[in-house]
Amino acid sequence: MRRKKIWLSIIIVMIIIICSAGVGAALKPDNTKELIVAVVSLAVALLALYISLRTFYSIDEVNAISRMDGNVMENPRYQPNILGAVFRFPQTDFTETSEYLMSYMEQLFSNKREQSGAHLADNVQEIADLLVLIPYFIKDNSAVQQDRVSALLATIRHKVDNFKEISDGSCKLLEETVSLIDSVFAYQRMNDLKKYAPPKLLEIRGSIFINPVTRVLYYDYLGLYFLRRAFFVISGKISPTLKETAICMQKSTEEEKSMALVYSSKASESFKRANENIGDDMVWTGYICFNIARAEYLTQNLKESFGEAADNVWEQYIDESIRSWMTSNKIIAEHFSSKYPNRKPSWLQQAFMSEENFVRLSKIVMQILKQQPLTDYNGNAWIQNYEEVTETSFFKNIPQPDPQKLTDRLMADIRELIKSNN
Repeated sequence: MRRKKIWLSIIIVMIIIICSAGVGAALKPDNTKELIVAVVSLAVALLALYISLRTFYSIDEVNAISRMDGNVMENPRYQPNILGAVFRFPQTDFTETSEYLMSYMEQLFSNKREQSGAHLADNVQEIADLLVLIPYFIKDNSAVQQDRVSALLATIRHKVDNFKEISDGSCKLLEETVSLIDSVFAYQRMNDLKKYAPPKLLEIRGSIFINPVTRVLYYDYLGLYFLRRAFFVISGKISPTLKETAICMQKSTEEEKSMALVYSSKASESFKRANENIGDDMVWTGYICFNIARAEYLTQNLKESFGEAADNVWEQYIDESIRSWMTSNKIIAEHFSSKYPNRKPSWLQQAFMSEENFVRLSKIVMQILKQQPLTDYNGNAWIQNYEEVTETSFFKNIPQPDPQKLTDRLMADIRELIKSNN
């Protein structure tokens, strides 16, 4: 559009020059020297006009591309909406769902899309919003291929580098957000702390993040990293079961438990900072409160191993997590049943149900390990004897095997703990 304006201006001036030359030639046909000088002068003026117009519109275009006004990265009131993201994926098959998710993310950065500063920032933030769903796809034999993820990250970084050439000052927040996305993907692929030390996450300047979603992501994954360090110190594994952790803790040295206590306390602090930015999002509440509960539970056990008094604050957080998951899953089920009646639940819907079951089973294991009475998600007495757990409708209705592979190990641990208690 702007190039058309330039050429329109040039054409109009050319017409004026030609008309002026024609009028001059008609009025003074013998004075050709002065006419030539006048035409050349007008041609030079025309060239100067063209250059000045190109310069003006180029500056205008650069300003339009580099403007970051109104982008969501710099909006402190921007809130996550994970339920809305789940509603966009009604597919019932794992492969189909993961393919749709990957294609959607790739499309955000296709060459055909407009990528001004604000558009680029909004699209990067869209990827950040979807990161909460990524753990369900970055797994063994995942349909989301690692090379596609790497290619997507390379494309994002290339576009950010191109934008940096135009506006270096506006690029710091964008670069840190891309680094956060990269570190989250790296964390999901982490299976050995020694191979990923120091992690990319610790290189990010988390204080630069303004909107709540990126702050939640940063502090949640920072807490997860510290929690993994705590587990690793105790058990030599980054993701041991609750039962394995309890057994390993009995064999750990005082120095190992002291170091694990430092890490678990740091994890709890990070999770609580993430919790401050959640707002009203129930799904994020389910995740973060469960992570706080895990960190607080480990901290309590470590303190008690040193003979220190510790409270059961972890129970409040895990109950809040259960309530949030139950509410979220009911809303998701109602949405899909009304929109797609008589159809199998969506794959993400099934995944979220597994999350709820995982949290509820984890609470049972935690209470059995501490020889506490079993309570429901409101803190009220649930059943009198541990043996009754396997006979409850909740336990019997858990899918076996779990497609998410979350609950199978916990259910087996509960059965073993009940036998050992007997």
